[in-house]
Amino acid sequence: LYDQVWDLLSAINGIGQGGASTSTAGPTFGQRARGLVESLNLPAAEVAAVVTGGLGSVGINVPSSKPNEKAMKLRGEKFPRLAFRLVLVYLYRAGLEAVLLSVQQFLPLVPGFLSSDSDQNKGQLYLTIWCLLDARSQVEKMDDGTRSHVLSQLIEELIEIGKVIGLVDKEKRTEETMKNDPYSFLQQDKVKALVRDDKKFLRAAKRKWVSAVETLNAETNDTRSLELRESKALEEQSLTVLNSIHNSELSRRAAYQLKEDAEEQAVASQWCLIFRNLTDERGPWSSTTFPSDTLVWWKLDKTEDPLRRRLKLKRNYHFDQELLQPAASTEGVGSQSAPKVLSREKVSFRKAASFKLEKESEEVEDEMQDANDEFVSNESEAESSSTSEADGAESKQGAAEDEVCHLTLYVLLSVSCVLVSPKRKLAGRLEVTHRSLHFHMEFFIEGTGGSMVFDSSGGFARQNQDTDQTGTRDGDKAPGLGKKQHRTWDIFQVTAIYATRYLLQHTALEIFFADAAPPVFLNFASHRVAKDVALTITSSKHVGSKGKTKHQIHYVDRKRAIDLAEKARDCWRRRECSNFDYLMILNTLSGRSYNDLTQYPVFPWILSDYSSEALDLSSPSVYRDLAKPVGALDEKRFQVFEERYNNFTDPDIPSFHYGSHYSSMGIVLFYLLRLEPFSSFHRTLQGGKFDHADRLFHSIQNTYANCLTNTSDVKEIIPEFFYMPEFLVNTNSYYIGVKQDGQHLNNVILPPWAKGSPEEFIRLNREALESEHTSENLHRWIDLIFGYKQRGKPAVEAANIFYYLTYEGTVELETMEDVRQRASVEDQIANFGQTPIQLFKKKHPKRGPPVPLLRPLYYSPASTTLVSTIPSRSLSFGKSDEDHPVLYIGHCDGKIISVTSQMVVSSRMWLTPSMPPSGSFTFSSSQDSTYGLGSEEWPCHKVRGYFTESFPDSFCFCALPAISTVYLLSCGHWDNSFKLMSLTDGQTVQSLCQHKDVVTCASVAADGSIVVTGSRDTTVMVWETQLSSNRIKRSDSKLAVSDKPRHVLCGHDDAVTCVVVRTELDLVVSGSEDGTCILYTLRQGRYVRSLVHPSRKSISLLVVSPHGLVGLFSNKDLNFHSFSVNGKHLASAELNGRLSCMELSSCGEFVVCGGDQGYVTVRKLHSLELVHRYDAAGSPIVSLCVTPEDCFLVGTRDGRFLIYAVETSPRREKR
Repeated sequence: LYDQVWDLLSAINGIGQGGASTSTAGPTFGQRARGLVESLNLPAAEVAAVVTGGLGSVGINVPSSKPNEKAMKLRGEKFPRLAFRLVLVYLYRAGLEAVLLSVQQFLPLVPGFLSSDSDQNKGQLYLTIWCLLDARSQVEKMDDGTRSHVLSQLIEELIEIGKVIGLVDKEKRTEETMKNDPYSFLQQDKVKALVRDDKKFLRAAKRKWVSAVETLNAETNDTRSLELRESKALEEQSLTVLNSIHNSELSRRAAYQLKEDAEEQAVASQWCLIFRNLTDERGPWSSTTFPSDTLVWWKLDKTEDPLRRRLKLKRNYHFDQELLQPAASTEGVGSQSAPKVLSREKVSFRKAASFKLEKESEEVEDEMQDANDEFVSNESEAESSSTSEADGAESKQGAAEDEVCHLTLYVLLSVSCVLVSPKRKLAGRLEVTHRSLHFHMEFFIEGTGGSMVFDSSGGFARQNQDTDQTGTRDGDKAPGLGKKQHRTWDIFQVTAIYATRYLLQHTALEIFFADAAPPVFLNFASHRVAKDVALTITSSKHVGSKGKTKHQIHYVDRKRAIDLAEKARDCWRRRECSNFDYLMILNTLSGRSYNDLTQYPVFPWILSDYSSEALDLSSPSVYRDLAKPVGALDEKRFQVFEERYNNFTDPDIPSFHYGSHYSSMGIVLFYLLRLEPFSSFHRTLQGGKFDHADRLFHSIQNTYANCLTNTSDVKEIIPEFFYMPEFLVNTNSYYIGVKQDGQHLNNVILPPWAKGSPEEFIRLNREALESEHTSENLHRWIDLIFGYKQRGKPAVEAANIFYYLTYEGTVELETMEDVRQRASVEDQIANFGQTPIQLFKKKHPKRGPPVPLLRPLYYSPASTTLVSTIPSRSLSFGKSDEDHPVLYIGHCDGKIISVTSQMVVSSRMWLTPSMPPSGSFTFSSSQDSTYGLGSEEWPCHKVRGYFTESFPDSFCFCALPAISTVYLLSCGHWDNSFKLMSLTDGQTVQSLCQHKDVVTCASVAADGSIVVTGSRDTTVMVWETQLSSNRIKRSDSKLAVSDKPRHVLCGHDDAVTCVVVRTELDLVVSGSEDGTCILYTLRQGRYVRSLVHPSRKSISLLVVSPHGLVGLFSNKDLNFHSFSVNGKHLASAELNGRLSCMELSSCGEFVVCGGDQGYVTVRKLHSLELVHRYDAAGSPIVSLCVTPEDCFLVGTRDGRFLIYAVETSPRREKR
């Protein structure tokens, strides 16, 4: 310890351990110091500064720095006492070698201690000399001569130093004096005083040392605390980084698992689709011959047309046959003789596909089918194409890879949401990318699925996630199968996004798609999240791949909805849309949706007469009073409601007239009881069985009467009453029940005037809706439901007040802290009805007068007459000197395209009169007074290519609109191709040879996005064009038609003779020489059903109405037949001659025909009733075209071009 202290003192004073010579030879330090002082004649303080600056330093008058001054002060105050005492300890206790070394090290330090010229340090030297003298006397007594000699030498050196600084008198010191009286030159009083001072110093130093130790301990503790905090912070930071890495890895694995699940689901769906196409009744692997008596069950197809009508049914592969029997006798039903298609399919599917679906339930396969219906991305559509081509498997594999690639694209936004559908509510995440919307399910939701599902951060509340994403509920396995369900929608198919409500909260979006794909209803945690999703989708649609700009998605928020409602109101007043169209628009804008049964679209009861044998729609007495709500239609019952409102007193609940609502989930399921999937929903709501038979929907008349008399029944009706007869028929033969009077429930009992026909009831009900009486009064009902009489004082005056929880804004769910109360309110809102969003705050105007000229075939078919006859040679502009039969006439983009038998193609402008909203034509005296053909748009050209000899008079041509031109599509070529010729230059731009035999027919979609071709090889092919939004992502987007078909549709047993494509119905219909028509879905290419000609004659002509009606004609038996798209044979008519052409009117309700008789006939498509016959042709008709104005353009065999139109005095303009 002492040695270390010596080293410390040496280091502090600038002298290392070897700084002083350990040899006794040579001059001592004191001698060198005296010599230096004498030679330089410097003061003692400067000598000390030189010494403390280092033994080798010779700098003089150099100002010292502040650290040096601090060090000098430290050396002058602290260390002298320690050094003096330490050397005494060594002299007393240490060995001789250590004593000599300590003395050698001590002597060089002494000048440094005395450099401050401090009396205290001089006193210490004085005291040290006295102590050394005392020590020498003590050592001499111990007879230690060597140690005594060292002490003597040290004393002499110190005395010499003392002389230098004036501490010892030079005159008193002699050798003799030192020997006889060594203390003589020291003053005892001074020594005593120094001893006392030293004691005081020691006590003060002890206190300082204790304080210093405490300070050091405190600083040490602070340092340790700081180190602990830094260590903890470093640990937390490390954990954060590790957690981030861990979460990133988990996310990567989860994303990869999602990708694998999506790929597996897509593959399983495609295998299921392929297998069904192969094993359905027209498939090559079908177990039965067509037609057969195999039972087929049906359910509603969610496809919507532009008017939001769901007109079609689709196969129900998972029908529960136990529902065909009473509940008490359901045991053993599985052994009935009726074939169970599903079981056969499941077993065969597993064997054929070798796919591990053993654990999958029937319901999950149905989920896959529904997912296919909703999967509208381009890749999924491409997957099902080319099913019979040699490279089909390769194209499907590439398409499947493209589908999965959607999940790996950059995610613009990912949020938690609830996918709301009539069947169930799925909680999951919605991911928005540049090309798709992807939803993957996490768990099923029991209950309403409202705000209770979400937590404050926008995620899902933990109590909802009780099945770790397996889809199980209530302890049972639900159709999740332990894997997430994925649904993807092509963002390029999105047309509009409506901000809407869910449980009266503005937190939902309904997304609409093109190509008749069903809308998607999503509920989010808040209005802000919903708006962010909508804005992200709309911004991502502006520019597609390769910089191509696409049409903008319309985002309809609440303000925009009110603006659109006002525009629709003006169109309705001008008779530009029907009453049905207008009501559907208002329902959509007010938040009513097919996806949410709690706010299903609502329509009014129109008629009040459901008991007469005949219905006179011209009599006002058969109509319901639209100025009153249902509850006020019967005066006697209304008195009860009025009394309730006036006498109701409750501090928390406002007064109301009606405790029930005119539209609720129960009402919807009441009406759609017989139609799947609503039959299943009804049974689920009633605990797995149908409700008591006396409470079920069984009679139109009784239901309306109950709405007039029962104080708890004020319901209106639903849109299906005006377009879908299938909901009135027990198509699937359910055992619904027996009433108390013994009556078995089956089909709905119709009014007598319907003559037992659901189609006739729907037709007359729709006709009543569009009648003039309804048009004059419909605005009154709109005021009650969507307008100013919905709330406030006008609602009270109109007796239109319902229970307060049916109105938006009467309760704030966000402010409710009681979870049970909040859940209870949400349940009430979900089950007891919701009033639509108020669209109009002022009185709704009345509809304008009818405009017969807008619908001449409906109001006055006789007003259409032959107004112009044009020789075909004048259409050729010098290409021909004779009149030749006009084989084709088409209308495309305001142009009339015609082709003569000499293959000369001409294009002229179609001139129409201008008609203001008043319905009266305006005209100029300098122009003609009727419709007609204008100037030549493009030069005439000849169709190139060779045609087969078997098609001399029935070549098939179609006009195909494109981005900058119009193409003429021609069939019947000898090389089994169909060709596209540009009308601008007459060049053949494409020749597509995919069929194995001659292409016999073709059809172009109304929007020009799809071409369908039929061939003698019995197949139908679907092709995409430039106008198809699906092709923006493909390299062939510059081609007029894609070089490979999107679908290859099979099923016919003979040559295909005619095809029609309806994008708004998602339908492709083909007729064949085998006497059948086959219906396929356009998006998926799935077989739907077959329509069989009653005589199994070859189908010659085919039309498909946008209202879901199919008309087919056979030149073999000259019979015309009308079917619904759901397979119901509606009417037949026997004609007097062959037909060569058949077209629909612009409204789709009439069919215009021309043939060998030389006259044009107009018939109602649903009944085939003859409306009018035009006899002015005088020659067999070979071609026909109906313009949007319902003008007829007719081509005759003798080479005339005839125009049938309404006689007017118009001003013509380009259309």
